[in-house]
Amino acid sequence: MQEYTTPLVWNPILRQYLVNAAHRMNRREGTNECPFCADITNGLVGPDTQVWLHPNDFPPLKPPVGEAQVVIYNRDHNRTFPQLTVDEVFEVTKLWRDLYKDMSSRYPTVMIFENSGASIGQTQKHPHGQAYGVSVIPSILERELETVILDYEAGSGCPFCRVREELSDGEQQVTENTTWQAFLPPYVRYPYETHLYPRRHVANIGIMQDDELRDLAELMLQVIRGYNALNDGEMAPMPYLLGLHQLADERFHFHVEILAIGRAPGKLKYAASSESVWGLWANDSSPVQKAQELRAAIETIKRK
Repeated sequence: MQEYTTPLVWNPILRQYLVNAAHRMNRREGTNECPFCADITNGLVGPDTQVWLHPNDFPPLKPPVGEAQVVIYNRDHNRTFPQLTVDEVFEVTKLWRDLYKDMSSRYPTVMIFENSGASIGQTQKHPHGQAYGVSVIPSILERELETVILDYEAGSGCPFCRVREELSDGEQQVTENTTWQAFLPPYVRYPYETHLYPRRHVANIGIMQDDELRDLAELMLQVIRGYNALNDGEMAPMPYLLGLHQLADERFHFHVEILAIGRAPGKLKYAASSESVWGLWANDSSPVQKAQELRAAIETIKRK
């Protein structure tokens, strides 16, 4: 059997890494066998276990360069993330916290994320997300950290705290609870892209308290259920990318970004030439209007 390596490849022009993982080309597309249900039938998880880790069977990175885990959200194969209860998602966030504490002891970056929807590459229907521990800081996180450092050196404090304060209780806030707020900032790339900020300045999920994690679970469910309620449900199920932005640097501000890929009923927002080739994003909508639409959808769900 051919032994695959998973090197980080340096782009000397853009000065950033990419991962070369050719062995991932042929994964489990087209199979009816669920590897996560097999954890249950094979006795690898207990009868009462609802959330667990499954080692990625096709890891894009291997130690010491990185590690890859799959985060199983629920033992029920047919449930989706927005169908889970707040308490069930709370258990997921606690597993995220444990995972961050473990992986961050070995890697500077812990990427916890979810790809939801076949249109953006989800190959397994069982409710799950993923996590990569990476030995380098990816370019987006690196740029966010550079902004943080520049603002601190200029005496301006945390730029994320400043954005949160500027958007609080305004027309671009879509929902909130005791410890978290959700916004569509003016610079979103996708029409319904939503950023979730903890009110407390905290660098990563590893140091969040239980009440904050439960509030995060509640807000994520509100936002994603809100996506599915847009246009009287005509955009459901909304495909999305969910990612936790976090670092060990105490100056950083942990936040969650949910990139909803739908832009209208039956239509997706594609990263076309200007976005993919040059990095110049074009949002063909008003973030203020889309925030109002999402806010109204969330309020409709709350009243039910």
